[in-house]
Amino acid sequence: MAGLVEDIQAQSLDNGVSTTDLLRKVKLAAVKLQLSDAVEWVDAELKGYQSQDAVPDYRRTLGQVKAHNPIRGPMDVGGDPEMLRKIATQIITEPISQVEKLAGDGTGEVIGKLHEELIFNINKYNGGPHMDYYVHISSTVFYNICQQVRNLVLDWAIGLEKAGILGEGISFTVEEKRKAAENAQNINIENFTGHLHSGNITGHQNRTVIGSTDNSVNSLEQSTVFEQLEQAIADNVRDDEHRRDLVDIIKQMQATQGTAEYKPWFQKLVGYAAEYATVLGPFLPALSQFVS
Repeated sequence: MAGLVEDIQAQSLDNGVSTTDLLRKVKLAAVKLQLSDAVEWVDAELKGYQSQDAVPDYRRTLGQVKAHNPIRGPMDVGGDPEMLRKIATQIITEPISQVEKLAGDGTGEVIGKLHEELIFNINKYNGGPHMDYYVHISSTVFYNICQQVRNLVLDWAIGLEKAGILGEGISFTVEEKRKAAENAQNINIENFTGHLHSGNITGHQNRTVIGSTDNSVNSLEQSTVFEQLEQAIADNVRDDEHRRDLVDIIKQMQATQGTAEYKPWFQKLVGYAAEYATVLGPFLPALSQFVS
């Protein structure tokens, strides 16, 4: 009877086994062997990443910004390359089960509409007729994420075997657990970067839009939107000067909400939306409701 480690090796090579099911088996082995770093990584993959800073490189990608003309359909967008790159940068925080669904057969696209305030500012900057803007991501990006995960799992399971850890059925001997403890640094998941924290594993209003249909649920409460946004900025904005400016803007917005003084501060926040679209974008609809 093959042990758990050999099962993991075989299933990592079998595309008929879903990546989600494979990771569940990895978690079982990692928990039994008390390999906490591996458990942490698997939990993040299965449940989704809480912080964008913790997302590994293989989940960071670049889409393509396109304007959707009502007559001509999707069109390439010109303009400041740096701004377009920032808008098109996508950090995939969704659980691996969702990533697998988005991968499909690898021949389609995942299309996400930009937030209305950002669209408004792009149209205003361009000075032309109103058009909606979307980020297009090839589904092969999501397929490749799954393959990268499977590669990491295979390397991890090979490392276990090299350390003399195979298991019997779904159990491990006391000696194998001792070997795992002694070799923990050598047999943990490689290329894992960042540090994961417990809490709201779905992050700050992460949204997945498929075929222009928004499938997310906006759970932002007006009573806490400023606190949630400030936390999102603390977690995801690395530039110290920008982070201080954004926090100051938020405090001014909170103090002036519902008054005429609120709108100029809101517009300042929108000015940062192109650079921090994934952080600020989900909050803009709720914040716009305070404009008097």
